[in-house]
Amino acid sequence: MMDLNIKEPTTRNAKTTFQEIEKSAIKLFYKNGYHATTIADITDDAGVAAGTLYLYFPSKLVLYQHLLLTFSHNIRRYIAARVNKMESRYEKEREGVKAFIEYARKNPEMYNIIWESLYIDRDLFRDYYMSFAQRYKKGLDAAVKQGELRDVDTDVVSFVLMGIANFIGLKVVFKLGEHNEDLDYVVDVAMDLIKNGLFKERK
Repeated sequence: MMDLNIKEPTTRNAKTTFQEIEKSAIKLFYKNGYHATTIADITDDAGVAAGTLYLYFPSKLVLYQHLLLTFSHNIRRYIAARVNKMESRYEKEREGVKAFIEYARKNPEMYNIIWESLYIDRDLFRDYYMSFAQRYKKGLDAAVKQGELRDVDTDVVSFVLMGIANFIGLKVVFKLGEHNEDLDYVVDVAMDLIKNGLFKERK
């Protein structure tokens, strides 16, 4: 996705400082937005000296890119840990949607961090979702070959399914509409639509 020039911490104290900078950046980007947050804001909130951030990150943009990558990797790991236990593609899809929403519930700031990339650098936004879609497509292609899915355009379908998960996550996290406390219900409604379609057959 991107190659960042970050100096990874090696000592325990350095790792703690690094993590505090990450936490403060996430909190402030979520609260104020990327452009309204300064490096001084981040270091002040983290309780470290003004120049400390530059020991690890050459710029605020690189710090932001690092957070975007971290969310990407963490979301994938969280979903994979759940999906890999499932056998059928249907079970994988259901568990994947549920896992994504659970992760979003625990990390609501991820939406701001991810979607703000559209206004920071469109290539970041594009690469983020293309990376997810390409991996998603491989799984769908395998399911088509195994006869679990009908022959569909898996490139388009990957974005359709990502969109469903994304917006159900928004519904639940930001409590839009009804049934947001019953995650299984919301996921089952979505999966019924995915499995059975929306429109009745005309007689």
